[in-house]
Amino acid sequence: MQLEAAHAVEITKLVEYVDRKEDPLIQVVRTHQHKTDSAVLQTARCLKTEIQKETRKIKDSMAEKIKEDGEGRGRMDNCHVT
Repeated sequence: MQLEAAHAVEITKLVEYVDRKEDPLIQVVRTHQHKTDSAVLQTARCLKTEIQKETRKIKDSMAEKIKEDGEGRGRMDNCHVT
């Protein structure tokens, strides 16, 4: 437990150092990460929209098939096979 706490303290110190540091390399990394995060979010939004569209199509298709099956059963109930 003490080792985990010490590890957390060290990570916190490093993060604080990096946040305060104005090193050009760190600035490049921050800029790259920001662009990457933005691109990932944009891609995720696009994928979510596509999934929602496809899910709607599947639901509509299933509803249509269920409706057709129900109508078909109704017609078959009127037929008497002897």
